[in-house]
Amino acid sequence: MSIFKTYDVRGIYAREIDSDIAYRIGRGFAEYLKSDKYMVGYDARVHSKEMYLALIDGIRDAGGNVTGIGLVSTPQLHFSQMKHGYGGGVMVTASHNPPEYHGFKFYDSTGGSVSYSKGLKDVERIVLGRYSEVKWKAGEGKISSRGSYNEMDTLDEYLDFICEHAAFKDYSVKFVIDTSNGSAGRVFEGLIERLGLDAIVINKEPDGNFPNHSPNPLKEESSIQLSGEVLKERADFGAILDGDGDRVLFIDERGEKIENYFLSALIAEELLKKYRGASIVYDLIASKVLPERIAELGGKPVVSKVGYTFIYDKMVETNAVFGSETSGHVYFRVTDNYYTESAAYALIMILNLLSKSVKKISELVKPLKVKYYQSGEINIEIKDKEKALSVVAEHYRAGKISRLDGVSVEFPDFWFNVRPSNTEPVLRIRLEGKSKQTVEMVKSELLSLLSG
Repeated sequence: MSIFKTYDVRGIYAREIDSDIAYRIGRGFAEYLKSDKYMVGYDARVHSKEMYLALIDGIRDAGGNVTGIGLVSTPQLHFSQMKHGYGGGVMVTASHNPPEYHGFKFYDSTGGSVSYSKGLKDVERIVLGRYSEVKWKAGEGKISSRGSYNEMDTLDEYLDFICEHAAFKDYSVKFVIDTSNGSAGRVFEGLIERLGLDAIVINKEPDGNFPNHSPNPLKEESSIQLSGEVLKERADFGAILDGDGDRVLFIDERGEKIENYFLSALIAEELLKKYRGASIVYDLIASKVLPERIAELGGKPVVSKVGYTFIYDKMVETNAVFGSETSGHVYFRVTDNYYTESAAYALIMILNLLSKSVKKISELVKPLKVKYYQSGEINIEIKDKEKALSVVAEHYRAGKISRLDGVSVEFPDFWFNVRPSNTEPVLRIRLEGKSKQTVEMVKSELLSLLSG
């Protein structure tokens, strides 16, 4: 069933996914997880509420008791699920995908995501084997095992959590935030009001058509509007979120993008002042600058495979205070028992840092940016991905080789990772080195090797 992906469920509405499938997945997930309590939220996509209601009916018809928290960001859903001790959580979202997509993210009692290898495969088997023809009949409630339902608004407690980390009563920093017509507008408007921040929220109205730009902040065109607002308002920085409010990308006062590994180095500096010697997790496609900076600050850099499941599990394993993904996801330790992803928490860390600094954010990032040269992500269509990875490993066998995620190769003057896409016949390359000339030379060599 193609909608069951490596980390979640996603598909094009009406063609691949609809409310009937949402109902079946609700039943399948509850039968697999066997928890008595579930928390469910949904994003701003056009059909998300309908699918939210269908999924809730499916969970209830499998005997699960459900608390619905309505239109929320994914970080708010995850935080609330963990805070209240729910055995399962589901966010009805297709994250940063185009408007026609809908889907679901799943969490277990530990807060870890239920990925394909960690349970979704079993949910798929249950759905296809037992409920492949079942239709959703809204609100029938005729099944004897039907669980209960109640509603809760968790916004205030989520804002309480974020505001606890504010270091100042009055911030002198001005910023613009673009919530991309997604589901996080209430969070950031509430945060601004609570802390009396000098800030402007653009595209704050939830609209699943995403009329102003793509819900994916990593696309270059997505941040054009934000850059213009930052320059017009003479703001100190800007931030843009994806459709469900978990990915965040920052830009500086000149309207220029700050890669997440550089931004994360600044956050690490803030956190390591309080948690001396703590572990910080980063993904293996990040710039080498990030682990080097963590070590310089006295922290313990811990490398992870790319993806929420791997970052979260590695944070639990090492009791890390912070985790960072190159794609814009950021994770924080809430208690010794659980962690949560939070773009709003990251915003507070940057406000704390800038309010104590006489430097602009571009000046803080510059020493990190100029240390090495990055190629950016390069995608190559390859049918036999495993064979291509073996060719790369053999060609660069004189270097330090890692197979943690795809093939990573390190030499004194350059290092790179080549890893397969989970959904496409594509290899993704990230290359970095001590000079532009070296990086361009290795890039040319890699492309020639893989196209041969």
